[in-house]
Amino acid sequence: MDSGTHPKCKGAIFKVNASYIRKIGGGEGLQKINARMGQNWPSFDVGNMREKDWFPLDMRIAFLEACKSELEWNDKRIYLMGSDAAQHSSVIMSFISYFLTVNKALKHAPEMWGNNYNTGKLEVLENEPGRGKLTLTDFKHSPILCTYLAGFFHGVGVRVAKAADVKVTEEQCVHKGAEHCVFSFVWDE
Repeated sequence: MDSGTHPKCKGAIFKVNASYIRKIGGGEGLQKINARMGQNWPSFDVGNMREKDWFPLDMRIAFLEACKSELEWNDKRIYLMGSDAAQHSSVIMSFISYFLTVNKALKHAPEMWGNNYNTGKLEVLENEPGRGKLTLTDFKHSPILCTYLAGFFHGVGVRVAKAADVKVTEEQCVHKGAEHCVFSFVWDE
């Protein structure tokens, strides 16, 4: 698949989430997700996805919603899956020696955004010692993605900068009336 003009994301996101699902829900959990996804995408099988291929963002949203419904997960579990994904992402791992601090990770987050999504624009709103903010515009797709992304950004801070105390919250959300999403980072220097 090419990135095209429709909102899409990379297969790598599904692959890293499949590992987490197996860890938490076992092989049976992943089978439930594949079966649920197969209702709308008959050939869906996360095991056959290639990391660099592009997939519809609607499929991504349905995948996260299937995790909630089929595995009885709540928003906290989706956040934790996002955090885990960042800590095991091949893209993040390739940049790990380059970042080393949360501030550097924030600085380079906008250019890394396009490695996984062909929609939305991520920008640095604040980048100071011990705190920072990212804003995400043109990305009004689903609140479950916002929850997942907050977890993902948390995982980047934990894995890349080894900032175990980093806290990431979604301060503003387009799904709650804001013009764009704002993710706030706080950590000890």
